[in-house]
Amino acid sequence: MKLNIFLVTATTGLALVAAQPGISASLPDLTGAPQMVVTVLPGAGGHRPDNLAPGDFNVTLDKAAAPIVHLQRLNGELADMQLFVLLDDSSRSSSLGTHLAELRTFFNSLPPTTQVALGYMRNGTFALSQDFTADHQKVGAALRLPMAQPGVNGSPYFSLTELVKHWPSSDATVRRAVLMLTDGVDRYDGSADLDDPYMNQAIHGALKHGVMVYSIYLSGAGRYGQRGAPLAFGQSHLTEVGEETGGYAYFEDFRDPVTIEPFLNDLRARLDNQYQVIFGAVTEKGFVAAKLHTESKGLKVSGPTRVYVP
Repeated sequence: MKLNIFLVTATTGLALVAAQPGISASLPDLTGAPQMVVTVLPGAGGHRPDNLAPGDFNVTLDKAAAPIVHLQRLNGELADMQLFVLLDDSSRSSSLGTHLAELRTFFNSLPPTTQVALGYMRNGTFALSQDFTADHQKVGAALRLPMAQPGVNGSPYFSLTELVKHWPSSDATVRRAVLMLTDGVDRYDGSADLDDPYMNQAIHGALKHGVMVYSIYLSGAGRYGQRGAPLAFGQSHLTEVGEETGGYAYFEDFRDPVTIEPFLNDLRARLDNQYQVIFGAVTEKGFVAAKLHTESKGLKVSGPTRVYVP
């Protein structure tokens, strides 16, 4: 089973962390300071620490060392997040239908600090099926089979752009995330170029609004549900969206996965091991290239490829 994981997110504006792990948050005034959420992974033969210290890794922004002024694991009182599950209404019924029970199990496994909402990609936007709620059984009850009409989604990146722009909640949360189940094919971009402008627009919107994007590949209805270049492009796009915004791109070759339970378990484990990092002021504005480094053996820290600085 091929597992592609890209973890990162760039967020802006909130300062909800403590100066050191284990110390109560004093909420210093760091308005406008660039920040990101990183995920800690065990390396080969290593283990995941209970808490990360600033010296365990360093970050460069625009190729210059960025001072880490606050670091806090997102658990306990800081674990709150909103997860929007965005299903593709042009997926094959058989592709999604076999996984509805697994999604319900996943919802029920989430902590009460995670609010979940549900919607379907349709006509270039999203149809909301369930508002954000901590009642995870309620979200599971709102699941249904897709319409399975080729192209009814318009483009998954149109829908994603609309979702992050019109996020259906005004609650302040440490993390916002989207889990898309789609083939990733943009039927409105007819070029043979991987640089899809609609995908790029969705990435920029997600970075500006601090939304991580995860995805699981499921084949679409119609001719795009077959093997070929469109599917390769679709999976490449999902990978890029995840890498840029802080999510994961999961897929099993060009086939529908027999089960998505390993993907969902992996996602849950990583959501449980994320940290918010806040930096000192940087002079660059807009989308700033970011890179994480660690020399700690047995430890992998995944972070953003870009951070949005307003």
